[in-house]
Amino acid sequence: MRALVTGGTGFIGRRLVPRLVERAGASAVTCIVKAAASPLEAEALDRFRGLGVRLIHGDLLRRPIVDDTPPTVDAVFHLAANIDTDASEQELRVNVEGTRQLLEWLRPVSPGVRIVYASSVAVHDRVAEPQGPIVEDSPLTPRTLYGKTKLEGEEILRRRAATDGFTFTILRLPTVYGPGQKAEGLFDKLMSLASRGALLGRIDWPGRTSIVYVDDVANAMIDLAADQTAAGATYCVASDDAITVGQLARAIGEAVGHPVDPIAIPAAALGIIRSIVWSRVASQLMPRAARLSFWRLSLMVSDGFWFDASRFRRAYPKPMRSLKEGLREMFSEKGSKISTGF
Repeated sequence: MRALVTGGTGFIGRRLVPRLVERAGASAVTCIVKAAASPLEAEALDRFRGLGVRLIHGDLLRRPIVDDTPPTVDAVFHLAANIDTDASEQELRVNVEGTRQLLEWLRPVSPGVRIVYASSVAVHDRVAEPQGPIVEDSPLTPRTLYGKTKLEGEEILRRRAATDGFTFTILRLPTVYGPGQKAEGLFDKLMSLASRGALLGRIDWPGRTSIVYVDDVANAMIDLAADQTAAGATYCVASDDAITVGQLARAIGEAVGHPVDPIAIPAAALGIIRSIVWSRVASQLMPRAARLSFWRLSLMVSDGFWFDASRFRRAYPKPMRSLKEGLREMFSEKGSKISTGF
């Protein structure tokens, strides 16, 4: 497989690129990169150079994104994105315009190519209290700018596939965890609190949330890129764990050697909280500065980001890490941190 990767120095890309090299050889892998914005990105660039990966410097918001002509490839892994749910509309432009500009640059070589697009559970989201898990055909009702831009990226991909002759596979990702991801967002703060035994981290949040280990994502992307039956398919990706946020906090506490003594939310209080966070009136009256916190709370008290990954597991039946296995691997790597993809 000759592969092109965007976002190769990011969280998932840093695990994906070496696996592509292992399977196909360094000469078959090309990465579109930019100047490193963090030590982890700089380390990844050095590693890729050491492996012999071809690095093309470019900018997804420029036209053309790269001065060179696109390489002939079999698969494109489009991972580059701004995943910060606190980011402004301007900062999230790369999720939309970057996808559009990438496809425009690829047009001369894209017929017959498979494009694997890293999307997000945030394209689904919920507008009312959940009554079951999310599946691929669930309503697309993003409540954040991030979710809206990832959904628009999906729509651009579908439209261009029909005119440019490539096929695509869309992977909607939940919380992706593993070594090397930035610590940010309320869920990550909750995990940090749990590891320190802090009061907020002890609350037994009942909302179920899907998770997946970063290496499992990388492996699935490569396999599905080569799977003809995955052409034109969209998958809700998740491990086989079905856990609540409270259970996740306890698992992390156990993994770091600080067991969490959970505090249950009284049923009456939980009912009141749920009625408020899922109220459209309350949402409209909420100050803009508090809306993201309001949104995150809804995911912690209800099953907001819980996937039914049956379709994905039929397409990718290989064993995946349990939460316990994933945490053990993660903490075995020096300097590892828990983080989420919200």
